[in-house]
Amino acid sequence: MQQSQLEIRGFKPVFTVIGAVYTLLASSMLVRGVGVLREFEVPPELVSAPVLEDFFMFFYQAMALIGVLTVLFGHVTKGRSRQLLVAGIFCAANSLIALRDLATSDSPFGNRLYRGEATLVFVYIDVALAVAFGALVVLGLRVSRSPSIK
Repeated sequence: MQQSQLEIRGFKPVFTVIGAVYTLLASSMLVRGVGVLREFEVPPELVSAPVLEDFFMFFYQAMALIGVLTVLFGHVTKGRSRQLLVAGIFCAANSLIALRDLATSDSPFGNRLYRGEATLVFVYIDVALAVAFGALVVLGLRVSRSPSIK
């Protein structure tokens, strides 16, 4: 069998690009610091709390690590069945994250924990990632129409 039949076409580039963007977004937040939360109308006394700054740093360092791991998964996961599993898990995880972000957004579906239209940007990003990973699943499930060589 040819390599293209054994693996999902585009798996490595999709995971590489998404992982790199995820890492860059996290790094941007780390550079900007906890003060960025003022854009979401988080009260100043909370923004200046040391425990929130510590959690903020931990969260975005973990997000950067997840981005690096996403790139790594894209490079080391071989074989269609394993790639299907990994892409399916990433699709499901991003779908759940989108629901969680929607639940805290400033929208009719959210509890308005954070304020402003920018809170929906995270939902859009989560959905776009879920769609990208879901597209890999669909590609992986597609049966090759070319005749097999025996």
